[in-house]
Amino acid sequence: MDMHTMKVGPEQREVWYYRAGQGEPLLYLHSMLGLQGFEPALARLAESFDVIAPFAPGWGPAKDQLPEFDEGPLDLTLHCCDVLDALGVDRAHVVGISIGAWMAAELAAIEPTRVARLVLVNPLGLWLDDAGGEDPFAQHPGFPSQVLFTDPDGRKRHLIEGRDKVDAHVDELLSLRASAKFLWPIPDTGVKRRLPRIKAATLVVTSDGDAIVPASYGPAWRDAIGSARLTTLAGAGHLAELERPEAFADTVRAFLEDEAIAAVA
Repeated sequence: MDMHTMKVGPEQREVWYYRAGQGEPLLYLHSMLGLQGFEPALARLAESFDVIAPFAPGWGPAKDQLPEFDEGPLDLTLHCCDVLDALGVDRAHVVGISIGAWMAAELAAIEPTRVARLVLVNPLGLWLDDAGGEDPFAQHPGFPSQVLFTDPDGRKRHLIEGRDKVDAHVDELLSLRASAKFLWPIPDTGVKRRLPRIKAATLVVTSDGDAIVPASYGPAWRDAIGSARLTTLAGAGHLAELERPEAFADTVRAFLEDEAIAAVA
């Protein structure tokens, strides 16, 4: 799958993105580690939707854009709108995972007319004092993202294999640097105050093996939004789209097509 580029917004900022599939548009906002190409989960979603997956400013080929954005949500939300405008998409389903779920929630709260249905997978942005969870920015520098996977070999398999090891490690660190701008030292973005503004039908998804966002955060997101549904993916860590791509995609597709989803009490 080839990557595309385009210029967006009044600044004519360059955006690198993947796009594939047919059907209703689906804007996918990636995790703390960016995009690992057009991932298998996205390819599966492209069987049913027009999938648009951009690199957020600060990640991947857009790494040098990080200083241009404030830590708060407004710049990133406007950027998402610029991306949709440049592609001629007035309204899309929005799916976000990890830090991308925070971005997706902010978009749905600040620009509700742009979001049809919303899926938030292992979302960051809330802080619960008693929920625990690993600090993704306090890991061993030799394998800083290993904690994001349930499989001990997950980092190696999904991020390192088939690439130059030094290049892959540098990309990993730069992605974590971008995430830290918005989430460090405590991943409380203030989004809780804005979640009740979300009008789109919403699904919150947690992973039963997520060490970063324990499943106990799921009810907090669901209840803050008010009308959201909640479900759990089994056998996945924080990066469920990489570890369980078929289950991830099938859960998203079922909700977007208004099929039954197993609920969590």
